[in-house]
Amino acid sequence: MQAQKNTEKSFVLRKGRVTAAQRRALNSLKNEYTITPGKGRLSLGEAFLDSDRKLIADVGFGSGESLLSMANKHQEANFVGIEVYSSGIGSALNQIQKSNLTNLKIIEADVFQLLETNIADETFDLVVFLYPDPWPKRKHHKRRLLSEGFLNILYGKITTNGLVYCKTDWEDYYCQIKEVFSSDDRWASEDLTNLPEYLQSLPKTKYERKALIEGRQTRELFFRKA
Repeated sequence: MQAQKNTEKSFVLRKGRVTAAQRRALNSLKNEYTITPGKGRLSLGEAFLDSDRKLIADVGFGSGESLLSMANKHQEANFVGIEVYSSGIGSALNQIQKSNLTNLKIIEADVFQLLETNIADETFDLVVFLYPDPWPKRKHHKRRLLSEGFLNILYGKITTNGLVYCKTDWEDYYCQIKEVFSSDDRWASEDLTNLPEYLQSLPKTKYERKALIEGRQTRELFFRKA
């Protein structure tokens, strides 16, 4: 399935507040816990002590509650968090150090560009999208990450029978994501009762708690690479 590439970024780098603790982490912990994309393909497995483990990516992990929970509970797998915002990266770096996690690395990058340029095919066993920006205004829908063009790139980066899991509280974005996956026969919808252990009992993120307070229903989508 071919689709025109969406040149609109799915994020805007706003000048948000970075706390002193986050700034210290960014300055002192990046070398140890992050992977820096270059111009070529990354060998992600080499960044971990055990490169033969399953590799799970959390895209746009925010402050990292779910990512850190997964990595703490599942030392048998390796995790990569992909994020563009410094505040979230700083928070995650602090927690990685406090928990002495060796199975979690952070990549500061635009995931679209990262997948196109730096990630080899058949890399990830599971890719997680928790509350991607819904860009609720109709004129901004073209900025939504989970589009046909993005899925064309994502497909090649996932292992055979690899998984994609999404959560959103925005009904029309849920419908859009479902339609994009369902209209592509390279993906098979999976029953939510078959969620892997990594995705069971995830903590409620700050964003999810806000959505519940504001009365928005959380919807889940789960797909397997056919």
